[in-house]
Amino acid sequence: MKVLLTGATGFLGKRVLRELLSRDIEVRCAVRESSRLDCIDDIRTELGCQIEVVSVDLATEDGCHEAVSGCEVVYHLAASLDGCTSSLFQNSVVPTRELVRVASESGVRRFILVSSLGVYGPQKLPRNAIVDESCPVDEAPHLRDAYTYSKAVQEDVAWQTARENDLSLVVVRPGVIFGDERGILSHRVGLPFGGRMLRMGGRQRIPLTYVENCASGVVLAGLAAGVDGQVFNLIDDALPNGREMIRRYRRSGRQLRVIGIPQFAIPLLSWLNEKYSDWTEGQIPKVLSRHRTDAMWKPLRYSNEKAKRLLGWQPSIDIDTAITRTLSFSG
Repeated sequence: MKVLLTGATGFLGKRVLRELLSRDIEVRCAVRESSRLDCIDDIRTELGCQIEVVSVDLATEDGCHEAVSGCEVVYHLAASLDGCTSSLFQNSVVPTRELVRVASESGVRRFILVSSLGVYGPQKLPRNAIVDESCPVDEAPHLRDAYTYSKAVQEDVAWQTARENDLSLVVVRPGVIFGDERGILSHRVGLPFGGRMLRMGGRQRIPLTYVENCASGVVLAGLAAGVDGQVFNLIDDALPNGREMIRRYRRSGRQLRVIGIPQFAIPLLSWLNEKYSDWTEGQIPKVLSRHRTDAMWKPLRYSNEKAKRLLGWQPSIDIDTAITRTLSFSG
């Protein structure tokens, strides 16, 4: 079997490439002309595998045709992580629409889109509710941040284009991916502020997935039978809360000055931020809008049962070991 992998030089993409090659799957990597290929060369040398690399523009029909020709499965990981809304749309939404359409014309049997757990809209869920694949997608992602907005629209575009062109689509929604190149303290724990961290709440579980565990789940989404049209959350077991994450970080010998914001104070802080933003006519941004804080820091539980049941996925590296490995490597 031959597959197309986009985003192969990225944090997750490198691990997905290794996982595919370990299963003796033939891989073609579609990269931008500006991409550095050191990591692909290192994997090729280490594993002694042939890896086809094509430099294409996935926002164009010709580029997509060159990328998908002869491939049975597409793993689409390429996406921008930051930038303004227009840039994120140009680099994520537009190529996805074109690639899904061309994949359907080229005989691809399954298209795997790697999205994000952040597209869910848990604002109307009660505290400690379970976030699983039945949870609705955020109805107003533009009120969150540009990245979440682009991922939500990317998903919507992929579903719509796949339905119009009768293509089997599977969407994977990883939690907060961490590992040797990304530390354990994300915005789900708190926000950087003047050399300190504003710890938001602290008792809410952080929906983490170790990069190696996540990569195996992504690959299984393209191989498992009978999962066409499904969505899968990829989240590790035994999730720690924000306080535990900070304790682990400090115990590793790192210094971190923390200002704790209690859970009950977050709604008040959000209200004040929104009022001052309106009063200053947007000069003070709504960084802590209620819509965003409910999505980011409300105490919730997260389910990975569907991925275990239908994909046969298991997080092979437990969360304690994964955090220890990450802290031993990253700052």
